[in-house]
Amino acid sequence: MRAILGLILLVLIVGIGLPVVYYGEVDPCRMLAKDMAHEAYGPLAELVGNDPDDVPASMESSMRLVTSQMSARECTESLWDRWTSSERN
Repeated sequence: MRAILGLILLVLIVGIGLPVVYYGEVDPCRMLAKDMAHEAYGPLAELVGNDPDDVPASMESSMRLVTSQMSARECTESLWDRWTSSERN
């Protein structure tokens, strides 16, 4: 029984910890803003020969304006949809 509870706890910690480490944020709306900024800036950066992973802070802050109108639950649901969707735009 302890092993099962320990395993469940470990899965929860990893499930919460991985996105926090990947995005460097705890707030799901900021995570979503980073994801949206990367999605918007990446193709443009590749087009002109820049690094698509080097998203400027101004792009992230403009995406935060969009996510600031959303609740934490809406941001979490949007992130989940992005992570689990097999269809990328």
